[in-house]
Amino acid sequence: MNFLELKKEYRLSDLIKIVKSNLEKNGFSNENYNLYAKEFVEVADSDLICYLDVGPTITNEDEEVYSDFVIENSLELYYDGQQFEDVLSNVLHQKSDATIDIFISAVNYYDDNDTFLDIE
Repeated sequence: MNFLELKKEYRLSDLIKIVKSNLEKNGFSNENYNLYAKEFVEVADSDLICYLDVGPTITNEDEEVYSDFVIENSLELYYDGQQFEDVLSNVLHQKSDATIDIFISAVNYYDDNDTFLDIE
């Protein structure tokens, strides 16, 4: 992954800035990463600490197997990386000068509603 490091701690606001910049310069990353947190996240804020790692693998029995890093650090899946990029990209298409708060609102909205936030 050339713009983000796996197994590294990021504040959500910093992660948004990095992914936003990459989307503007290069488009979607097509990288296999997910965002993880130390506990279940009901509503995210800019200071949420996220960790990046690969997504789970699926066994023949349809069980999700998470990486050693995720298990050893007792992390919870917060967001799929491609979905995260989709949400940020949608915000950029609607409002190229969106603030971090708008991006976070859009992330929370998608998490709750499984659809994109309409920005006025």
